[in-house]
Amino acid sequence: MLRTLTVILGFAMSIHAEQPSQILQVYRDFLKPGSETAYQQIENDAARICVERGCPHPYVGMESLTGAKEVWFLNGHASSTEQKQVAADYTKNAPLLAALAEITKRKQGLIREPVEVFANYRSDLSRGRFLVVTVTKGNGKTEGTVFETQDGTRLIFTPAQSLHEAQVKAAARGSEAIVFAVRPNWSMPAKGWVAADPPFWKSRPALSK
Repeated sequence: MLRTLTVILGFAMSIHAEQPSQILQVYRDFLKPGSETAYQQIENDAARICVERGCPHPYVGMESLTGAKEVWFLNGHASSTEQKQVAADYTKNAPLLAALAEITKRKQGLIREPVEVFANYRSDLSRGRFLVVTVTKGNGKTEGTVFETQDGTRLIFTPAQSLHEAQVKAAARGSEAIVFAVRPNWSMPAKGWVAADPPFWKSRPALSK
């Protein structure tokens, strides 16, 4: 059963790390009404392609359970140097880039204009080891792990182990909070994540036999 989270950061940042990654890359797809089934199949194909063609970096895909339907993909980077290296590794993998370009074409008509942001870890605003995601420009410290984009938007992550817990935490945060479920079949988990929780990641994409 999927482990439901309120805007999860734990998996993307590596659950057993003492500190989250310093840079969080967030890619957001906003689905049009009625497009969920077609979109799900496309993302299943995308995850399989990433496995078969050597995706150079782990990432997490998650789907909103409240509000308008959207999907987030999270990549964590330890530094700007690592971020640049990952970008270079993608550039070197022409077959992967070509296949992902086809995925992008297939999603046209199913989603609105996607958004991609990079946010920096704010240790001075973070309480707790990992997180609940609220998207806000509000000030002050709060429970969770805080990342901040260049325009001042803060992404605050706090984990939950059940849908009920996630809903309670989201209600406490107000309208700026979104409840998500991590989708292993849309993710590219690192080996350490899988080793830490094999049952959860059993539906992750694998190489075709």
